[in-house]
Amino acid sequence: MAFADIPSIAVLPFTNMSGEPEQDLFADGLVDDIITTLSKLAGMRVIARTSSFVYKGHAIDVRDAAKRLGVQYVLEGSIRKSADRIRISAQLIDANSGSHLWAERYDRSIGDIFAVQDEITLVLATEMQVNLTDGEQARLHYTTTSNIEAWTQWVKGLHHFRKAVTKENMAAALSCWRRALALEPESAALNAMVGFIHYLDARFAWWDERQIASNKALYYAERALGLDPEHPDANTVSSCALLLQARYDEAAADARRATRLAPGSADVATFACFVLAFAGYPEEAVEHGEKAMNLSPHPPAFYFGHLGNAYRLAGRIKEAIAAFEAYNARSPGFGLSDLVITYQQSDQPETARETARQLLSVRRDFTVVSWAKTQFRADTARLEADIAALHAAGLPMT
Repeated sequence: MAFADIPSIAVLPFTNMSGEPEQDLFADGLVDDIITTLSKLAGMRVIARTSSFVYKGHAIDVRDAAKRLGVQYVLEGSIRKSADRIRISAQLIDANSGSHLWAERYDRSIGDIFAVQDEITLVLATEMQVNLTDGEQARLHYTTTSNIEAWTQWVKGLHHFRKAVTKENMAAALSCWRRALALEPESAALNAMVGFIHYLDARFAWWDERQIASNKALYYAERALGLDPEHPDANTVSSCALLLQARYDEAAADARRATRLAPGSADVATFACFVLAFAGYPEEAVEHGEKAMNLSPHPPAFYFGHLGNAYRLAGRIKEAIAAFEAYNARSPGFGLSDLVITYQQSDQPETARETARQLLSVRRDFTVVSWAKTQFRADTARLEADIAALHAAGLPMT
């Protein structure tokens, strides 16, 4: 089903009415959960959090925001938390007419926040006339945790996780999620995301030896799948963990399953792009990478890296170069190694050398060997050719 044929929505950041800055995390966590739940529905296009949150802290003209994000509907709201009580106001707006299709105010105890989330997501699906399958109706229920303390640690971890992928930020996220997991060890989502941090550790060599970190990633991914085989994040993390283990076909299968379980998730789509490209299915990877961009008009920089890699491996060189240039523009220094390879392998050696010099000017510790440790290829000959291209362009091996 094409996105043009189904209703589309942006869930804007809820306004924190408490006057306490620390309650921003509470409001953001609520919105994050609503977006994640709605992304499990095939009959709805849901704009990714990274795009809708560009409006956080700004006065918003709903119609203008909807036009920029390319959606028919907008959900906006506010939240006030005081002691053990919450007041949540939410409004669904038709962006074309500006009229309110639905509005509600919830004045509940803090422990009812999960029930409020379920009610909001069900009302949205109903008001937008989304036809739900039996499986989708079941997936509309919030399942990350039923423990408010664990949920608080969950959203604190998300706050760190949404920042740049650095050792420090991911360590802070992991610390929060470990505390949450101790409170609710049977949560598939928490196990999955703890596993994802260990996957990042294995890839970027932050703490544990690579094999140890890789085994931890797979352990938590398998635990998450055991708790909920149909959890999208569990399948995504499993696909990444299996990629580390060079189990390419299994990784591809889990990546595909994740996209079926959360067809409206930009993050699930971009990691499917990443896994499938390295697993030997670049054309299929492109489809998911382009879908991620459609779901996130203001994407994180790494989306461009994932899509650019899929384009390159699929032989779509001009599109690969454009994607890598966009990656570098948003995150200076990143995407340049891919550009060096692309230029070197497309008979543009002088441009490759100039790009290599640019890379070393912003990432002075770059070596081909360290780069190779972060790469995965079902096609080992392709990896060897990429290593040779980087070295031929003048980048140091060690």
